[in-house]
Amino acid sequence: GCKIKALRAKTNTYIKTPVRGEEPVFVVTGRKEDVAMARREIISAAEHFSMIRASRNKNTALNGAVPGPPNLPGQTTIQVRVPYRVVGLVVGPKGATIKRIQQQTHTYIVTPSRDKEPVFEVTGMPENVDRAREEIEAHIALRTGGIIELTDENDFHAN
Repeated sequence: GCKIKALRAKTNTYIKTPVRGEEPVFVVTGRKEDVAMARREIISAAEHFSMIRASRNKNTALNGAVPGPPNLPGQTTIQVRVPYRVVGLVVGPKGATIKRIQQQTHTYIVTPSRDKEPVFEVTGMPENVDRAREEIEAHIALRTGGIIELTDENDFHAN
């Protein structure tokens, strides 16, 4: 509640919050770029809460009950670091680009929130996470017209 009030002030938007028992939809009204910013904040807060919920539920929930990466044997998570300025480009309008990459490569990708490092976390089978990383890098190269130099410290790390 108080988070939304602060977000309204920060982004200069009007945010109508979902009613309990109805569709969990926030309606955000304002200037296009303000709405986009508010939307990103709401999504990253939602991801943050579902991560907390997922970690709480891990011991009790059946696999698949919690939205998130399905824990199949052999799956791995890699981090794909990108330049700050292209995070929005990789996510795409309303998340369309990152959703397409997830569907094409059968991976689960967590988008970095604004105040964090510009690192996408990609979970899936090893060959799929590699394909997703290539898709992300190819998309950036295509849209910026250049190849991104990945230095050693800038490379992805499996955890």
